[in-house]
Amino acid sequence: MDKNSTKVNKAISWFFLLYFVILFAERAQSLFKTVSQVGLFPTPFDAFANITVAVSLCAALILLVFKSGLFFKSLFLTVVPNYSILTIISGVILVSGMIHTECTIPGIQFASYGMLIIAMILRTAQLAPKAKSRFSLWYSLIYLTVFSMAIPVVYRSHIELAVLFHVIEAVVMLLLVLSFTIMLRKLFMGKGENLLLWAPFFIMALGDAVVLWMRWNEEINSFVLIFACLSSVIFILGKPILRNKD
Repeated sequence: MDKNSTKVNKAISWFFLLYFVILFAERAQSLFKTVSQVGLFPTPFDAFANITVAVSLCAALILLVFKSGLFFKSLFLTVVPNYSILTIISGVILVSGMIHTECTIPGIQFASYGMLIIAMILRTAQLAPKAKSRFSLWYSLIYLTVFSMAIPVVYRSHIELAVLFHVIEAVVMLLLVLSFTIMLRKLFMGKGENLLLWAPFFIMALGDAVVLWMRWNEEINSFVLIFACLSSVIFILGKPILRNKD
C-alpha cells in the first residue's frame, strides 16, 4: 500500500469517526433532554421516536465497539478498515438522525452528514484511478449524495389520518435508509460505478410522493420535494448514459 493510499484511508476513517461521534452526541443530548422534560412516552409518537432513536444509537455503538477493531486501528496504523461493517454502522446510526425529536439541533446533524459525504468523496477519489469509468463512478456519487437528501425525516403530524401517516412515513424512511446503506456499501467496496438502481429509485419516488401528498395541506416539505425531484432528474438522465459507459 503506497503512502498516499494510506493517508487517504486514515482520513476516511477519521471522517467516519467524526460522523459517528457528532451524530451520536446530538441524538443523545436530544433524547436526554426530551426524556427529562416530558418523559419517555408522553404520546404514542414520542414513544416510537424515542425508542427508535435509542435502539439505533445502542445498536450502532455495539457494532462499533465489538465489530470494528480494524476501524480503530486504521485511525493511527497502516490498516485498511472494514468498509463493509463501517457502512452498515453508518446506516444503523442514520436511522436515529431521521427521527425528529424534541431538542433536535439540525445544524449539528447536517455537520455530521457532511463528515460522511467527505468520506464518500475521498473514497471515490481513491477508487477513481482504477475504475472502468471515472465518469460513472463520480456520477454515481452525485446521485447517492442527492438520494440521501431525499430520505424524509419522520415528523409528528396532526392531520386526520395521523397514525396511518406516521406508519407510512416511518416505513418509507427505513426502506430508504436501507437503500442508501446498500448503495453506500457498494461504493466503499469498489462496486459503485453504477448506483442508479431501479428498486431504490422506485421506493424513493413512490414513498416520497405519498409522504408529501398526505401532509401537503398541513405543511409542504420543500427540502424532500426538491431533492426527490433532483434525484429523479439525475436518475432519468444518467440511466442511459451509464448504460452506454458500461
